[in-house]
Amino acid sequence: MNLIESSILLFWAVSVCVPPLIKLLSHFNSGKFDCLLTWGKTLKSQEPSLLLVPHRFFTHFYVTGFLFNSLCLMDLFVHFNIISSAITYVEIILETVLNSIGIKTEETFHFSSSQSWLPSMLLQLQLTRRLLESLLIVRHDKSKMHISHLLFALCYYPVVSLSINISTVQVSTPVSILSVLLFVWASLHQYRCHVILAELRAEDPNVYGIPYGDWFEFVSSPHYLAEILIYISIFISSGGGYLLGANCVYQIVNFSLICTPPTHYWYLKKFDNYPSHRKILIPFIY
Repeated sequence: MNLIESSILLFWAVSVCVPPLIKLLSHFNSGKFDCLLTWGKTLKSQEPSLLLVPHRFFTHFYVTGFLFNSLCLMDLFVHFNIISSAITYVEIILETVLNSIGIKTEETFHFSSSQSWLPSMLLQLQLTRRLLESLLIVRHDKSKMHISHLLFALCYYPVVSLSINISTVQVSTPVSILSVLLFVWASLHQYRCHVILAELRAEDPNVYGIPYGDWFEFVSSPHYLAEILIYISIFISSGGGYLLGANCVYQIVNFSLICTPPTHYWYLKKFDNYPSHRKILIPFIY
């Protein structure tokens, strides 16, 4: 395991372990650290602070991911002689970062398999759709988020891209087809849920209502459920790459324990007529 792989694995380990620890610490400190775990409408403190930034800055998240994964795709095609180029952008970026902190290395990055193109393309489709939704569909309000969310988000997708290209192995055609079908199915539902949320605030972005339709009939945060399924599909298409497996663990832990419960209980507190049969994230179970 080289330096890049070790660093990515450490990133996922920290991402999985730190939020639950912060949540536990916040529980014993009267919610003092809740701002590190919540954002938008569930952020309890909306007071002006240098550490709070507009929630709409999440668009930067998708721009960064889109650009970095585009470079990864370009380098992948160069590496396997699909296109010809004398420049491999990702290697240059990683070498520059490592050299800037005093680490000298001749080999910073390598593609594990030509099969990486499938999960990389699925990720690129996800990033493209989410970027367009953020720009054209999502109704951004005046809510805030802690700057730590933005800093983590700017690192997240580049690490996902590197995880794909480092740990992907060959998979059979039926498995590839299954992963694509799951990706399309989950993406369609996520898009529908984002449209439903946007239509609720069509007239005033700062006014919230009870969402109905699609997977909202079963859970309070169906867009997060779809997100988990999307990354499981990318994991399957990668042949079960261990770094993407770590990402899936992060997704499940983060969405099930950190992101979705505050949203569910916020709905219950704000709306007396909120459907009692809706679960938090998993239909009929949780």
